[in-house]
Parts: sequence; C-alpha cells; structure tokens
Amino acid sequence: MRIAIAHTGKTKDVAQYLPNNFTVLGRTLDNSGTIIVGVDDHGWTLDQYVIPRLASGMIHCEEVIEINGLCITQMELNLQTYEKKYKKQGRKRALTDEQVEDVRHAYKANDLAWQQYRSNPSHHDKPFDLSCGDLAARFRVSEGVIRDVIDRKGAYKS
Repeated sequence: MRIAIAHTGKTKDVAQYLPNNFTVLGRTLDNSGTIIVGVDDHGWTLDQYVIPRLASGMIHCEEVIEINGLCITQMELNLQTYEKKYKKQGRKRALTDEQVEDVRHAYKANDLAWQQYRSNPSHHDKPFDLSCGDLAARFRVSEGVIRDVIDRKGAYKS
C-alpha cells in the first residue's frame, strides 16, 4: 500500500487525476493537504504515474514514508483488506440488457423511418434526426457505449 499527501490543490481536483487503484482518503488533520491511498498495479504506480500526473496539474505531492515515527511498512500488515477491496473486478455494465434492447430498437426504428422517407419523401413525414448523442443523453452513458451497442460489441463502460 502506498500513501501520499498532495500539499496543493483541492480534494476534488486531486481525485480527478487519480487512476482507479488510488483514491482520496480525505484531508489531513490540519487541513493542509489531501491524503491519497492506493496500491501499485502494473504501470499505475505512485512514483511513476500518480505523482507526475498530479505535477502536470500543478499539484505538489509527496509519498509518506513514516507517520510520527511509525514506519508505513509496519502498518501495511493491518491494512491488507484495502488491497482486496480496491482490486479491479472487471468491467462494469453501463446498461442493462433491457436498456441495450431499447437503444437498438430506437436506433433501428429511426433508421427504418429515414429509409422510408428517402424512398418516397412525399408520402412520409420527415423523421427525427436521432444521433448517438441523443441516445447517450437519454440513457446517461457515453456516446462510445451507444456506438458499441449499435455495433453489437456490448454495453460496457471503458
């Protein structure tokens, strides 16, 4: 487990720079910094990714080696559950199966309406111009998720 203190920047700003294997624990007792806790995972390490990434946003951060004379490595034995809790469990579903079918049905119905309109514009009303952005806003997901659903690649968050 790795612990660091971001001495500058708001807690919300610090959190936006962190990968999934690191999280903001809160503010220091004297409210002078933000406490960051996490585990190194593949290339997402504190010293080679998190600290330089925060520095790119003008946020000064340093790793904590000891707290009041107690070495951090001694504390790790008591905090092993943290690593298990924050390990990635795989991708999360962005949409339920029912929502996936709703997206596909709406897209297919709109596509069919446009085909009918193009074949004979005088007999059909101009259909609504449904875009991936419209569907993304309706289902509160990214346009990339909508495109994947339409292309039948799945319904997963990146």
